[in-house]
Amino acid sequence: MRIMVYTKPGCHLCEDVLLLLDRLTPQYKLEVDEVNILDDMALYEAMSTAIPVVVAGDGRLGRLVAPITEPELRAYMEIARREDRPSASVLPPYKETAFDRVASWIGKHWLKLALVALSLFVGLPWMVPIFAKLGMWGIADPIYTGYALTCHQLPERSGNLFGYQVAFCYRNTAIYAGIVLFGSLYGLARDRRITSLQWLNRPLPCWLFVPLLLPLAVDGLTHMLGLRDTMLDMGTDAVFGMFSIGSQPLSLNWWLRIITGLLAALGAVWFAFPRMDRSMQESEAQREIYTRSSGSRQASVVSYQ
Repeated sequence: MRIMVYTKPGCHLCEDVLLLLDRLTPQYKLEVDEVNILDDMALYEAMSTAIPVVVAGDGRLGRLVAPITEPELRAYMEIARREDRPSASVLPPYKETAFDRVASWIGKHWLKLALVALSLFVGLPWMVPIFAKLGMWGIADPIYTGYALTCHQLPERSGNLFGYQVAFCYRNTAIYAGIVLFGSLYGLARDRRITSLQWLNRPLPCWLFVPLLLPLAVDGLTHMLGLRDTMLDMGTDAVFGMFSIGSQPLSLNWWLRIITGLLAALGAVWFAFPRMDRSMQESEAQREIYTRSSGSRQASVVSYQ
């Protein structure tokens, strides 16, 4: 696929786009031609305020102008690749529907929606003791029953408020509350550009994701296999000493459930959220480019002739 990039010397945005194209070249088999607009007065007058400019193929798809993000560039390449196929024809007219608008809104706000949903999911079990205390068993019982599908609800591994058991164990609370916590930090890193949190914007590789899950797996399996924390050993010396004893708050086992749950939550957010964000941004950019290019190929995206 032939790509024309209009640049000028000393333009850092141009350098960034060229680096992106270099990285995408193996995937899209690009042939990139760089054009210095200072060599042509007509080009300079037409494009000096929009540099860099990226044009794919014969320009039927229009052009991308600065600032150009990686998701937008990937979406542009995807559509251009489809049109380059021998069987491809002019894109049919596209009319945006209400469903498209809803999907676009969800794509732009998916993080907030996910955090609100998870906050409700992890907060509701801790509201159950309040409902029980107030005698509102018509609300408390269905919640206990519903959350039993997601949690063992063992009393020695769950919280207790006002003398009533919480409908979630400490481990589940740590996992889901941790996703809300680290997801909120990811949102700050993404939207507020907080320097100390920028590491969350770089997707965690698989080889680091697995080690963050291992402590949770080991902790859970040792309980499941009866190596730790059975009701019979609660007051006795066991093979692993204090490691085997105690489910109460602030005991070692309690801390292990909280810490391993938080580590797993960190791994899930760090691994999945940046990738989800990139997918959402690419889908939105592709939708916008398709909308602009399939109807009138004029207006702001018409390519330079």
